[in-house]
Amino acid sequence: MIFPYMLKPKEQLFVTESYVSTPPALWIHDERGDVWTLGTEYQQQRDAPNGEFSFNVLRNGVDTGLFASRIERRNSKVRAFTRRGWKVWSGVQFI
Repeated sequence: MIFPYMLKPKEQLFVTESYVSTPPALWIHDERGDVWTLGTEYQQQRDAPNGEFSFNVLRNGVDTGLFASRIERRNSKVRAFTRRGWKVWSGVQFI
């Protein structure tokens, strides 16, 4: 399910400040104008980070193939917290 807030806006209005994470923020905007948010698909608890819920990570409404409990913008980089720790967006995929 894709909602309007999950899609890239027609024009870049702002860049999310550093050290903002979702949740509690609904989305994160990066320098390229991409919109990052958590989707509606969730992972089983055994596959999620301990004690946390884990949802699919969306970039401009498209699934990145990663499940995470948080997305954060730090030092101009988008990163996601997964079962295996923090993954950083390389511009093509999370590494």
